[in-house]
Amino acid sequence: MKSYDELDITDNFMFVKVFSNVEIAKDFLQDVLKITIEKISVIPEATAQEDPFHKGVRFDVLAKEVVSGASGDAKVGRYFDIEMQMVDTSELPKRARYYQSMCDLDALARGAAYDELQEQYILFICPKDVFGEGKAIYKFQNREDLAPDIVMGDLCYKNFYIFSKYGDVEDEATREYMRYFATKKCESEKMRRIHSLVEDYRKDPATRKAYMTFEQEMKILYRKSLEKGREEGRAEGADSKNKELAKAFRDDGISLEIISKRTGLSPEEIKAL
Repeated sequence: MKSYDELDITDNFMFVKVFSNVEIAKDFLQDVLKITIEKISVIPEATAQEDPFHKGVRFDVLAKEVVSGASGDAKVGRYFDIEMQMVDTSELPKRARYYQSMCDLDALARGAAYDELQEQYILFICPKDVFGEGKAIYKFQNREDLAPDIVMGDLCYKNFYIFSKYGDVEDEATREYMRYFATKKCESEKMRRIHSLVEDYRKDPATRKAYMTFEQEMKILYRKSLEKGREEGRAEGADSKNKELAKAFRDDGISLEIISKRTGLSPEEIKAL
């Protein structure tokens, strides 16, 4: 793992801290999606799970629009999930599908009507082109296969922003964010505000301690997993646990090089998990 002083906006820990700021998240969503948001609530590293028997998820930054109901009471409107994904784990489209389903589960209360579901956006920010088609931005929604002009209308949108290709982005506001993610250069007031928060968190003792605790917990978890495998005397079980842990680290954005060093697996083996 990187030392704390080396963290930048593309490191998952720092990204979650900075984009948990309501104004930062709101500006980003309005700028890249070209929508107007009056108010949002932001939940950093929110988790969702249908029940103990199904896979849970941890969102990087989950934002919920807050709108006024007919009677003046506040209610939840659109959902936004913002993910900084530095490693192409080869299953991001399917992960986006599952994240969408978890957002739906959270949004629709028991007994509610389906037409109460609002727009939902799953946004992945990646350094490399995970689809290999040369585009800087991919925007997906469900359409009729034989007549693509017919939109299904389920209000689900999944966007992928390939920030290394920021030079190909025509929209200036979106290009500013992608350029900052790629180069860490602040060329606008909004980017300077984001970078200032990064520097503030680097100086904050409480945040530093939280990162050190996170790093230590990862090491302890890894060590305990291997010890458990050895204690059980099952080499196959230990190998399976090793791969399971490597996959979890990979999905959390830890670099393949660090995972390889900790587990002994090659980067190719880790990507294939």
